[in-house]
Amino acid sequence: MKKLIALFAFTGVLALTGKLQAQEIVKGNLNFLKGATGVNVTFVYDDLTVGKEGKEANYIKRKKAEKEAKEAGSGETWEQNWQADKEKSYKPRFIKLLCKYTGWPLSEDTKEKYTMVVNTQFIEPGYNVGISSGAAVLNLEITIYDSADMKKVLCKITMEDVKGGKGQFDTATRIGEAYAKAGKELGKLIAKKTK
Repeated sequence: MKKLIALFAFTGVLALTGKLQAQEIVKGNLNFLKGATGVNVTFVYDDLTVGKEGKEANYIKRKKAEKEAKEAGSGETWEQNWQADKEKSYKPRFIKLLCKYTGWPLSEDTKEKYTMVVNTQFIEPGYNVGISSGAAVLNLEITIYDSADMKKVLCKITMEDVKGGKGQFDTATRIGEAYAKAGKELGKLIAKKTK
């Protein structure tokens, strides 16, 4: 029984350590956000890699071909949905949880003193084939600037291995859950550092 308790305690420490290492301030600090009522949030996908394909273009090419092989015309629809999900699913879910944990009012279109650029560097879309499923995973680089001088980096944060949904058949839902988790974890970090 003691071994079992020790194993659970060790597993808990590993889980906590992994969580803390997944999010790191690599430049600056968050002190300047004390008293802030929000930030402008912009999403970019510069040099995005997806799954094992490497460049996003390679992933899109493969998925379009797979869809076309099953049904003519469906590849183009799939690509349009893949691109649209970035704005209609990922960004709002991230912002909703960021605002929930910072206490900022929920708004995507603001004119704030600071601008946060969320650069998605890696997406593992995950999968669900009925009998087996894998979670979506993200790597993000988040840079906060003075809105009046977008060359002035105030803080840079990396978030690695942010796990999202597992079990959903819809790719956008799995990935969207990873963005929601990233927003939550970042919101909690900002709230903690700006008390």
